[in-house]
Amino acid sequence: MSTNNTAAQLQNWDNFCRYHANRDWYGTWTRYSAEVEIIERFNCIRSFKISADGSEIYHQNHYTYADGTKETKIFGPYQKPITRALFLDNSFSWGSQKIELGTNFGFETGLSYEDRRTSVVIMYDETGNLERIVVIPENLISFPETPTPPLGKKSIESPHNWKGTAKTITPDWIVSSPVDISWNQLDNLGDNFLTLHFCDGISVTCPPKIVTTQTFFAVLEWQVNPNLLIRASRNYDSYDFTNFTLQTFIAER
Repeated sequence: MSTNNTAAQLQNWDNFCRYHANRDWYGTWTRYSAEVEIIERFNCIRSFKISADGSEIYHQNHYTYADGTKETKIFGPYQKPITRALFLDNSFSWGSQKIELGTNFGFETGLSYEDRRTSVVIMYDETGNLERIVVIPENLISFPETPTPPLGKKSIESPHNWKGTAKTITPDWIVSSPVDISWNQLDNLGDNFLTLHFCDGISVTCPPKIVTTQTFFAVLEWQVNPNLLIRASRNYDSYDFTNFTLQTFIAER
């Protein structure tokens, strides 16, 4: 591994620690079918603890299901600087690296802001059809309050007032310089894509079916507040995961 790649991987680890670790994330997980029907909803505390010497991160998920059943799952520990996920500033993504029909395919993409975090898990079945989406709003200290009504298909007002920047990270942790970008509605990003608007300003766009000969992407959008909207896009070519992009839009009033 080159010196540049080593430094880039260490930065990836540092972003994991800075934005996500030494915290307990209290989340409400809602699983939706491909028809956007609720399958189940339960609570989960995702706990990430850094070891005293900073060389490991311990990860535990503590689940409480609707029937009161409790379960804890242990992951890792993750050894510095190795982690399955890419951490680009306050965003992250991990999951399937290759498009292989005949096997399940999926990934999680997330965004954090201050004491809140939002992520979605998107899963496809063996034939490439969308199988389910899991929406996970999280807070520090306590579980999120009852979700506020969804955004629906409301368009951003005065789109010319929204100034955006974008950065991209590759699977070998190389991060691009930020570039200015123009606003574009989520519904317009992909042809024949499925665009869904959930509670708390969370939206997703993704293909209803993936095909090995076609490039595709899946975008998580989070309108954090009236003046801040962030997007994270996981991008694939015909066969492989290629990069992960973070877009930040700020409204200039």
